[in-house]
Amino acid sequence: MSVTAVLGAAALTLGSMIALVTGTIRAVSIEQTPLRLLAVAADLILGTLRLLACVYLATHLTVRIVGVGHAEFPPLPTEEFSGELRSGDSGKI
Repeated sequence: MSVTAVLGAAALTLGSMIALVTGTIRAVSIEQTPLRLLAVAADLILGTLRLLACVYLATHLTVRIVGVGHAEFPPLPTEEFSGELRSGDSGKI
């Protein structure tokens, strides 16, 4: 099950990167300078959004597939965060 999640996340990321590189190559090959600048800016914005959406989707699907979304958080260690300093604890200051 977890192998499927990893392979799916890798496929989504690879597909997004291929689309981003293809869009960048096409945007840079435009002859007119103002239109090229607009295409590069749009590619940068849309490519970044696409990669963020890919990471979100891959993470969300991995949590769903593996099934750890309802697990309890482990308790925090209490000794490390106590406000009292003992002798010999000068390294924590």
